[in-house]
Amino acid sequence: MARDDIQSGDIGGQRAVVRYVMVVDDDAESARETKGTLEKAKLEAKVFKDGGQVHGSLSLDRPDLVLLKLILPGESGFEICERLKKQDRFLPVVIYSEIELEAAQNLAAKLGADAYILKPCQPETLVATIREVADIVWDRQADEREGKEKGEIQFRCKCGHRMKEKLENRGKLVTCSQCQAMVQVPERAMHDMLVKLSDAAHANALDDPMRFLSVKCQHCGTYYKLFSNDLEKARTCPKCQKRQIGALSIIGAPLSRAALASSLRVLRILSGQLKGKKLMLPDREITLGSDRSCPLKQYGEGIAPQHCTLKPTPLGILVNDLNTPAGTFIDNVRITGETLLEPGGLLKVGSMLYRLIGQNRDVNSTNFYDPKQAKAQQKAAEKGVKLFLSDKPTAEEAADVIQAHWDIVRKKSTMSTDSAEE
Repeated sequence: MARDDIQSGDIGGQRAVVRYVMVVDDDAESARETKGTLEKAKLEAKVFKDGGQVHGSLSLDRPDLVLLKLILPGESGFEICERLKKQDRFLPVVIYSEIELEAAQNLAAKLGADAYILKPCQPETLVATIREVADIVWDRQADEREGKEKGEIQFRCKCGHRMKEKLENRGKLVTCSQCQAMVQVPERAMHDMLVKLSDAAHANALDDPMRFLSVKCQHCGTYYKLFSNDLEKARTCPKCQKRQIGALSIIGAPLSRAALASSLRVLRILSGQLKGKKLMLPDREITLGSDRSCPLKQYGEGIAPQHCTLKPTPLGILVNDLNTPAGTFIDNVRITGETLLEPGGLLKVGSMLYRLIGQNRDVNSTNFYDPKQAKAQQKAAEKGVKLFLSDKPTAEEAADVIQAHWDIVRKKSTMSTDSAEE
């Protein structure tokens, strides 16, 4: 449908004209459903799978609004939102995500998103919010032209020094009076970000974090996707067909680091010659021991030929000692029978010591910022200003939020399954 064929009368009394919506979603089924909803409302929708496609198209064809998923390959939706708002803060950006954390909404607001819609969402709610956001941004742009915008942005330099700037300086580089570093003034929406929560019973499906991991071939330098359930297959480069030796080279940090941690399949080695290295387990039960035929060969004093089994689960790794003289220990307690190694827990096998990477989060958590920061933000809000205290780069802060989402959804899913079985 050509945009020129859509008349302004089709959108009723709306002040801003919305004809073309850029839908950013790498899930084909979800994108197709969203596209269909928008087209039924007489809106043209084009689907883009990642940030590269978004930024490449934007210079050629500016949309009237961007509907943006958060968990994407490469750049997260948070990072895309930040880049879009720096280029054009009056381009309406609506986050359309399954992440129901307050922390995600806070970060989206910090980066200038205009609305946050939680999936699943009724089609009429989605369309109505798109039109409402377009009007709000239109009014905000008019207010700026007429000089009606007032307020300030408070934030903090990486050195900890608190700073305050006028609205017209957002996005600009300013000098910190404490450490003399150049600091970018945060972008932000000049209205309270619209938040539309789902009325439906929320049943988050876990998006396999491992699909966001890529491996760099140590022979030819080719980047290729990691096969989450077949690490042996991932050791063979699809281009040069050579097998990777030693630890796989995982790329794409910091989202890849978040995916690794959330998988609950990665052990950090804390002793021996490989101290500091990460050991990634396959998504199945595997035997650890010193025998050459053992699937997971580990050498050290006290490690038996067939020492213990390790089985990744949504809550941690189930460890079972195979009646060894030296025993197997979790958090310095010798285990008998199958025992769960929880995120952050210590595993001792002979002289070797490992820690399971990950966090054991409360499933009821919606925010995970420092309480002192939350208190400071509340005081600032009472004065009519926003105080952005995180000194992390957006990519790292986004990875923290996405990892928390993965962790909580996985735990909720396990609890629901256990309840159904009872």
